[in-house]
Amino acid sequence: MNGITIGAVGAAVIAGLVSLLGLIIGKEQKVSEFRQAWIDELRKCLVAYLVNINAVADTVRLKKAGTPLDNAALLGSYKLLNEASHGIKLRINAAEAPAQALLKSMADFDCLAGDNASLTPDKIRDVETRFTQAATELLKFEWNRVKRGEKIFVWTKRIVSVTTVIMIFIFFYVWATDKKIEENQKDQLGFHWLQL
Repeated sequence: MNGITIGAVGAAVIAGLVSLLGLIIGKEQKVSEFRQAWIDELRKCLVAYLVNINAVADTVRLKKAGTPLDNAALLGSYKLLNEASHGIKLRINAAEAPAQALLKSMADFDCLAGDNASLTPDKIRDVETRFTQAATELLKFEWNRVKRGEKIFVWTKRIVSVTTVIMIFIFFYVWATDKKIEENQKDQLGFHWLQL
């Protein structure tokens, strides 16, 4: 095998690896952008959920204090609360531990909201603290996933790295072997010349 062939094969392999890596990086970057937009929307739903659970509690507290309020304000807050709740549930993976903690705190909120008499500031504050902690852990978990990259990106990066190292070793092995073969051929030609 001559040097030009080895160089051409090496260049083709490297070009192929670079183009494959470029495709994967481009795709995974787009997935990460979508995941970041998804996290932003989840964050908005989390805030809306907290705001509306507190709005429901405030409305109930004002009604208990004797302030004349119509039920339209309370129903409006419940509607927005339900919208935020469904937005959260549709955006998270219930099989993951951070999501399970968040869903547990949301279930606790639902239990409180089921009985307006139990919507006291102390009870809400307790569940709100657990909800906020769970939401923070979930957002951190998702952010770390964005930073790390999708599984296919991580595995491709590992495979390309290992393949590149192997190809470099093969390239140098073939180059060194080819050099020895050429030197042996020259030595044999020189020996034949001396015999003639």
